[in-house]
Amino acid sequence: PMTVQWQRFAKGTLVAPVHSPFSAGGGATAACASIAGQARYLVAEGFNAVFVCGTNGESFSCSLAERKAMLEMWMSTEEVRAKKLRVLAHVSCLAPPETVELARHAAALGVDAVSYMVPCFFKPVGDAAVAKMLADFALAVPTTPVLFYHFPDMTGVACSMERVLVAAREAAPNVVGAKFTHNDLADMQASIRAGFDVLIGSGDELLLPSLVLGTAGGFSVPGMMGGNRAILGIFEAYERGDLAAAAEYQDTARQMLGLLKRHPAGFVGAGKALAERAMGGAAPLGPPRPPISALSDAAELERLAAEMGRLIEKAR
Repeated sequence: PMTVQWQRFAKGTLVAPVHSPFSAGGGATAACASIAGQARYLVAEGFNAVFVCGTNGESFSCSLAERKAMLEMWMSTEEVRAKKLRVLAHVSCLAPPETVELARHAAALGVDAVSYMVPCFFKPVGDAAVAKMLADFALAVPTTPVLFYHFPDMTGVACSMERVLVAAREAAPNVVGAKFTHNDLADMQASIRAGFDVLIGSGDELLLPSLVLGTAGGFSVPGMMGGNRAILGIFEAYERGDLAAAAEYQDTARQMLGLLKRHPAGFVGAGKALAERAMGGAAPLGPPRPPISALSDAAELERLAAEMGRLIEKAR
Protein backbone atom coordinates (compact mmCIF):
# COMPACT_ATOMS: atom_id res chain seq x y z
CA PRO A 1 0.00 0.00 0.00
CA MET A 2 1.17 3.49 -0.84
CA THR A 3 1.95 5.94 1.94
CA VAL A 4 -0.09 9.13 1.92
CA GLN A 5 -0.13 11.88 4.53
CA TRP A 6 -3.75 12.96 4.88
CA GLN A 7 -4.56 16.30 6.37
CA ARG A 8 -7.82 15.53 8.14
CA PHE A 9 -8.73 11.86 7.84
CA ALA A 10 -6.99 8.76 9.09
CA LYS A 11 -6.36 5.79 6.84
CA GLY A 12 -9.38 3.50 7.05
CA THR A 13 -12.00 6.21 7.33
CA LEU A 14 -15.41 4.55 6.85
CA VAL A 15 -18.31 6.96 6.52
CA ALA A 16 -21.99 6.15 6.97
CA PRO A 17 -24.24 8.28 4.70
CA VAL A 18 -26.94 8.21 7.35
CA HIS A 19 -30.68 8.22 6.75
CA SER A 20 -32.77 11.03 8.16
CA PRO A 21 -35.42 9.72 10.59
CA PHE A 22 -39.00 10.82 9.93
CA SER A 23 -41.94 10.23 12.23
CA ALA A 24 -45.14 8.51 11.15
CA GLY A 25 -46.57 11.95 10.49
CA GLY A 26 -43.62 12.82 8.30
CA GLY A 27 -41.72 15.20 10.58
CA ALA A 28 -38.02 14.87 11.27
CA THR A 29 -37.70 16.96 14.41
CA ALA A 30 -39.94 14.67 16.47
CA ALA A 31 -38.04 11.60 15.25
CA CYS A 32 -34.57 12.85 16.20
CA ALA A 33 -34.42 10.62 19.28
CA SER A 34 -33.74 7.62 17.05
CA ILE A 35 -30.38 9.13 16.06
CA ALA A 36 -28.89 7.89 19.34
CA GLY A 37 -29.72 4.34 18.30
CA GLN A 38 -28.24 4.89 14.86
CA ALA A 39 -24.99 6.12 16.39
CA ARG A 40 -24.66 3.07 18.65
CA TYR A 41 -25.37 0.68 15.80
CA LEU A 42 -22.94 2.30 13.37
CA VAL A 43 -20.03 2.26 15.80
CA ALA A 44 -20.71 -1.42 16.51
CA GLU A 45 -20.64 -2.07 12.76
CA GLY A 46 -17.21 -0.48 12.32
CA PHE A 47 -18.06 3.01 11.06
CA ASN A 48 -15.96 5.90 12.34
CA ALA A 49 -17.69 8.85 10.64
CA VAL A 50 -21.16 9.95 9.57
CA PHE A 51 -22.31 12.15 6.70
CA VAL A 52 -25.41 13.98 7.92
CA CYS A 53 -28.19 15.11 5.57
CA GLY A 54 -26.54 14.00 2.37
CA THR A 55 -28.18 12.28 -0.60
CA ASN A 56 -29.13 9.25 1.48
CA GLY A 57 -30.35 11.64 4.18
CA GLU A 58 -32.77 13.34 1.76
CA SER A 59 -31.25 16.74 2.48
CA PHE A 60 -33.17 18.73 -0.10
CA SER A 61 -36.44 17.26 1.20
CA CYS A 62 -35.83 18.62 4.71
CA SER A 63 -36.48 22.07 6.11
CA LEU A 64 -33.71 24.19 7.60
CA ALA A 65 -35.13 23.64 11.08
CA GLU A 66 -35.16 19.88 10.58
CA ARG A 67 -31.60 19.81 9.28
CA LYS A 68 -30.40 21.86 12.23
CA ALA A 69 -32.24 19.66 14.72
CA MET A 70 -30.85 16.44 13.25
CA LEU A 71 -27.29 17.74 13.25
CA GLU A 72 -27.66 18.93 16.84
CA MET A 73 -28.84 15.48 17.85
CA TRP A 74 -25.90 13.79 16.09
CA MET A 75 -23.48 16.13 17.83
CA SER A 76 -25.03 15.30 21.21
CA THR A 77 -24.65 11.52 20.90
CA GLU A 78 -22.28 9.72 23.21
CA GLU A 79 -20.41 8.27 20.23
CA VAL A 80 -19.67 11.69 18.74
CA ARG A 81 -18.75 13.22 22.10
CA ALA A 82 -16.36 10.30 22.72
CA LYS A 83 -14.76 10.85 19.28
CA LYS A 84 -15.85 7.42 18.08
CA LEU A 85 -17.69 9.07 15.21
CA ARG A 86 -16.56 12.10 13.24
CA VAL A 87 -19.31 14.30 11.80
CA LEU A 88 -19.33 15.59 8.24
CA ALA A 89 -22.30 17.88 7.71
CA HIS A 90 -23.75 18.38 4.25
CA VAL A 91 -25.19 21.90 4.27
CA SER A 92 -26.02 22.70 0.66
CA CYS A 93 -29.35 24.25 -0.31
CA LEU A 94 -30.63 25.74 -3.55
CA ALA A 95 -30.57 29.20 -1.94
CA PRO A 96 -26.96 30.23 -1.17
CA PRO A 97 -27.92 32.26 1.94
CA GLU A 98 -29.54 29.16 3.45
CA THR A 99 -26.41 27.14 2.67
CA VAL A 100 -24.32 29.67 4.59
CA GLU A 101 -26.83 29.65 7.46
CA LEU A 102 -26.56 25.88 7.80
CA ALA A 103 -22.78 26.00 7.48
CA ARG A 104 -22.40 28.56 10.26
CA HIS A 105 -24.76 26.55 12.45
CA ALA A 106 -22.67 23.42 11.82
CA ALA A 107 -19.42 25.29 12.47
CA ALA A 108 -20.75 26.60 15.78
CA LEU A 109 -21.58 23.01 16.81
CA GLY A 110 -17.98 21.97 16.13
CA VAL A 111 -18.43 19.50 13.26
CA ASP A 112 -15.31 17.95 11.77
CA ALA A 113 -16.11 19.32 8.31
CA VAL A 114 -18.91 20.81 6.25
CA SER A 115 -19.62 19.58 2.75
CA TYR A 116 -20.68 21.82 -0.13
CA MET A 117 -22.49 20.86 -3.34
CA VAL A 118 -23.07 23.41 -6.09
CA PRO A 119 -26.68 24.39 -6.86
CA CYS A 120 -28.41 21.96 -9.20
CA PHE A 121 -31.17 24.19 -10.66
CA PHE A 122 -29.44 27.39 -11.74
CA LYS A 123 -25.98 25.90 -12.24
CA PRO A 124 -22.47 27.33 -12.44
CA VAL A 125 -20.82 26.72 -15.80
CA GLY A 126 -17.13 25.92 -16.05
CA ASP A 127 -14.38 25.15 -13.54
CA ALA A 128 -13.74 28.80 -12.63
CA ALA A 129 -17.39 29.43 -11.76
CA VAL A 130 -17.60 26.28 -9.64
CA ALA A 131 -14.34 27.16 -7.85
CA LYS A 132 -15.57 30.66 -7.06
CA MET A 133 -18.81 29.37 -5.56
CA LEU A 134 -16.88 26.85 -3.47
CA ALA A 135 -14.38 29.46 -2.28
CA ASP A 136 -17.07 32.03 -1.47
CA PHE A 137 -18.87 29.40 0.58
CA ALA A 138 -15.71 28.34 2.41
CA LEU A 139 -14.87 31.94 3.31
CA ALA A 140 -18.18 32.14 5.21
CA VAL A 141 -16.84 29.51 7.66
CA PRO A 142 -13.10 30.22 7.51
CA THR A 143 -12.02 28.07 10.46
CA THR A 144 -14.03 24.97 9.50
CA PRO A 145 -12.66 22.37 7.05
CA VAL A 146 -14.66 22.26 3.81
CA LEU A 147 -15.19 19.24 1.57
CA PHE A 148 -16.42 19.74 -1.99
CA TYR A 149 -19.27 17.30 -2.69
CA HIS A 150 -18.57 16.26 -6.27
CA PHE A 151 -21.59 14.34 -7.57
CA PRO A 152 -22.13 15.31 -11.22
CA ASP A 153 -24.75 12.61 -11.83
CA MET A 154 -27.02 14.43 -9.36
CA THR A 155 -25.99 18.06 -9.86
CA GLY A 156 -25.59 17.94 -13.64
CA VAL A 157 -22.46 20.06 -13.19
CA ALA A 158 -19.42 18.64 -14.97
CA CYS A 159 -16.04 19.98 -13.88
CA SER A 160 -12.46 19.01 -13.18
CA MET A 161 -12.44 18.43 -9.44
CA GLU A 162 -8.70 18.94 -9.26
CA ARG A 163 -8.81 22.34 -10.96
CA VAL A 164 -11.80 23.41 -8.86
CA LEU A 165 -10.14 22.43 -5.59
CA VAL A 166 -6.79 24.03 -6.44
CA ALA A 167 -8.41 27.31 -7.49
CA ALA A 168 -10.74 27.40 -4.50
CA ARG A 169 -7.90 26.69 -2.05
CA GLU A 170 -5.98 29.71 -3.30
CA ALA A 171 -8.80 31.93 -2.02
CA ALA A 172 -9.97 29.79 0.90
CA PRO A 173 -7.29 27.62 2.58
CA ASN A 174 -9.94 25.71 4.54
CA VAL A 175 -10.95 23.86 1.34
CA VAL A 176 -9.24 20.61 2.30
CA GLY A 177 -10.76 17.93 0.08
CA ALA A 178 -13.83 16.28 -1.35
CA LYS A 179 -16.47 13.63 -1.19
CA PHE A 180 -16.01 12.17 -4.66
CA THR A 181 -19.08 10.40 -6.06
CA HIS A 182 -17.98 9.84 -9.62
CA ASN A 183 -16.05 7.33 -11.70
CA ASP A 184 -13.28 9.57 -13.10
CA LEU A 185 -10.54 8.10 -10.97
CA ALA A 186 -7.86 10.03 -12.86
CA ASP A 187 -9.42 13.28 -11.63
CA MET A 188 -9.61 11.84 -8.13
CA GLN A 189 -5.95 10.84 -8.15
CA ALA A 190 -4.90 14.23 -9.48
CA SER A 191 -6.77 15.86 -6.59
CA ILE A 192 -5.05 13.59 -4.06
CA ARG A 193 -1.63 14.34 -5.55
CA ALA A 194 -2.45 18.04 -5.32
CA GLY A 195 -2.69 17.62 -1.54
CA PHE A 196 -6.40 17.13 -0.94
CA ASP A 197 -8.14 14.56 1.24
CA VAL A 198 -10.58 12.58 -0.89
CA LEU A 199 -13.24 10.19 0.38
CA ILE A 200 -14.82 8.00 -2.29
CA GLY A 201 -18.60 8.39 -2.19
CA SER A 202 -19.23 5.19 -4.13
CA GLY A 203 -17.09 3.03 -1.86
CA ASP A 204 -19.28 -0.01 -2.38
CA GLU A 205 -18.23 0.03 -6.03
CA LEU A 206 -14.84 1.76 -6.08
CA LEU A 207 -13.16 1.62 -2.67
CA LEU A 208 -10.37 -0.75 -3.69
CA PRO A 209 -9.08 1.17 -6.72
CA SER A 210 -9.50 4.37 -4.72
CA LEU A 211 -7.29 3.03 -1.94
CA VAL A 212 -4.64 2.12 -4.48
CA LEU A 213 -4.74 5.70 -5.78
CA GLY A 214 -4.42 7.21 -2.31
CA THR A 215 -7.86 7.95 -0.89
CA ALA A 216 -8.20 7.97 2.89
CA GLY A 217 -11.39 5.90 2.82
CA GLY A 218 -14.96 6.00 1.66
CA PHE A 219 -18.69 5.61 2.16
CA SER A 220 -20.84 2.50 2.35
CA VAL A 221 -24.61 2.15 2.08
CA PRO A 222 -25.02 -1.65 2.58
CA GLY A 223 -22.66 -1.39 5.56
CA MET A 224 -25.50 0.36 7.39
CA MET A 225 -27.77 -2.66 7.02
CA GLY A 226 -25.54 -5.53 8.09
CA GLY A 227 -23.22 -5.59 5.08
CA ASN A 228 -20.23 -4.12 6.89
CA ARG A 229 -18.12 -7.27 6.55
CA ALA A 230 -17.67 -6.67 2.81
CA ILE A 231 -16.49 -3.07 3.08
CA LEU A 232 -14.28 -3.75 6.12
CA GLY A 233 -12.86 -6.75 4.32
CA ILE A 234 -11.65 -4.50 1.50
CA PHE A 235 -9.69 -2.33 3.95
CA GLU A 236 -8.22 -5.31 5.79
CA ALA A 237 -7.24 -7.33 2.71
CA TYR A 238 -5.70 -4.28 1.05
CA GLU A 239 -3.61 -3.49 4.13
CA ARG A 240 -2.16 -6.99 4.24
CA GLY A 241 -1.45 -6.86 0.49
CA ASP A 242 -4.01 -9.49 -0.55
CA LEU A 243 -5.50 -7.76 -3.57
CA ALA A 244 -7.29 -10.89 -4.78
CA ALA A 245 -9.24 -11.13 -1.52
CA ALA A 246 -9.86 -7.37 -1.55
CA ALA A 247 -11.29 -7.67 -5.06
CA GLU A 248 -13.65 -10.42 -3.92
CA TYR A 249 -14.93 -8.28 -1.08
CA GLN A 250 -15.32 -5.34 -3.47
CA ASP A 251 -17.37 -7.47 -5.85
CA THR A 252 -19.66 -8.52 -3.01
CA ALA A 253 -20.11 -4.90 -1.88
CA ARG A 254 -20.88 -3.94 -5.48
CA GLN A 255 -23.55 -6.64 -5.68
CA MET A 256 -25.08 -5.42 -2.41
CA LEU A 257 -25.39 -1.86 -3.68
CA GLY A 258 -26.65 -3.13 -7.04
CA LEU A 259 -29.44 -4.98 -5.25
CA LEU A 260 -30.62 -1.66 -3.78
CA LYS A 261 -30.19 0.29 -7.01
CA ARG A 262 -32.28 -2.19 -8.99
CA HIS A 263 -35.16 -2.21 -6.54
CA PRO A 264 -38.26 -0.21 -7.56
CA ALA A 265 -37.97 1.81 -4.33
CA GLY A 266 -34.43 2.80 -5.30
CA PHE A 267 -31.31 2.70 -3.17
CA VAL A 268 -32.67 5.31 -0.74
CA GLY A 269 -36.15 3.86 -0.24
CA ALA A 270 -35.05 0.23 -0.18
CA GLY A 271 -31.91 1.02 1.80
CA LYS A 272 -33.80 2.95 4.45
CA ALA A 273 -36.21 0.06 5.03
CA LEU A 274 -33.38 -2.47 5.26
CA ALA A 275 -31.34 -0.24 7.58
CA GLU A 276 -34.29 0.15 9.94
CA ARG A 277 -34.84 -3.62 9.89
CA ALA A 278 -31.14 -4.29 10.59
CA MET A 279 -31.25 -2.09 13.70
CA GLY A 280 -34.09 -4.21 15.09
CA GLY A 281 -36.27 -1.38 16.35
CA ALA A 282 -33.41 0.46 18.08
CA ALA A 283 -33.67 3.36 15.65
CA PRO A 284 -36.97 3.80 13.76
CA LEU A 285 -36.30 5.69 10.54
CA GLY A 286 -39.77 6.04 9.05
CA PRO A 287 -40.53 6.21 5.32
CA PRO A 288 -38.70 8.47 2.87
CA ARG A 289 -40.38 11.60 1.56
CA PRO A 290 -41.84 11.89 -1.94
CA PRO A 291 -40.76 11.64 -4.66
CA ILE A 292 -38.69 8.80 -3.19
CA SER A 293 -40.70 5.60 -2.99
CA ALA A 294 -41.15 3.74 0.28
CA LEU A 295 -40.68 0.00 0.64
CA SER A 296 -43.81 -0.57 2.70
CA ASP A 297 -44.77 -4.12 1.73
CA ALA A 298 -43.66 -6.41 4.57
CA ALA A 299 -43.34 -9.51 2.41
CA GLU A 300 -41.23 -7.65 -0.16
CA LEU A 301 -39.00 -6.30 2.61
CA GLU A 302 -38.38 -9.82 3.89
CA ARG A 303 -37.64 -11.06 0.36
CA LEU A 304 -35.12 -8.27 -0.18
CA ALA A 305 -33.59 -8.87 3.26
CA ALA A 306 -33.13 -12.55 2.45
CA GLU A 307 -31.39 -11.68 -0.81
CA MET A 308 -29.15 -9.19 0.96
CA GLY A 309 -28.54 -11.77 3.67
CA ARG A 310 -27.11 -14.22 1.14
CA LEU A 311 -24.58 -11.60 0.06
CA ILE A 312 -23.78 -10.78 3.69
CA GLU A 313 -23.03 -14.45 4.35
CA LYS A 314 -20.81 -14.56 1.27
CA ALA A 315 -18.65 -11.81 2.78
CA ARG A 316 -18.15 -13.59 6.12
